[in-house]
Amino acid sequence: MKTAASQSVGTPLGPHCRALRRGVIGDAIDGRSREGKFLRKCEAELVAQTGGEPSFAQRLLVRRIARAMLKLELFDAKMAGNNWTDHDARTYGGLSNALRLMLRELGLKAAPAAKPNPLVEHFSRPVRRSATP
Repeated sequence: MKTAASQSVGTPLGPHCRALRRGVIGDAIDGRSREGKFLRKCEAELVAQTGGEPSFAQRLLVRRIARAMLKLELFDAKMAGNNWTDHDARTYGGLSNALRLMLRELGLKAAPAAKPNPLVEHFSRPVRRSATP
């Protein structure tokens, strides 16, 4: 059995390591690339929808959701290139379903309907003319 003291080889994975600090992009993706920017944008929007300060479990779900969205976007680009296989179609369907379930687990609901603009309501009324000059 290995203990924490015997873990001297390599960089230890601790609470302040680079992979955890970088959030959704981790160590594998360059944050300046198109994929990195997409992941950061997805993460920011999902965190905003959870209320701004998600719990640890919510943060894990946000990370998985953002990566699933990136994979689906990459599949969309592959589909546009007419390089689509049956395996890709099954994988795409599985990812779409997984994304739907993760979003439901995160508790995201549809955005509330926008309130009607009172000026539009006011100016859309018919003009009433009085009989007196």
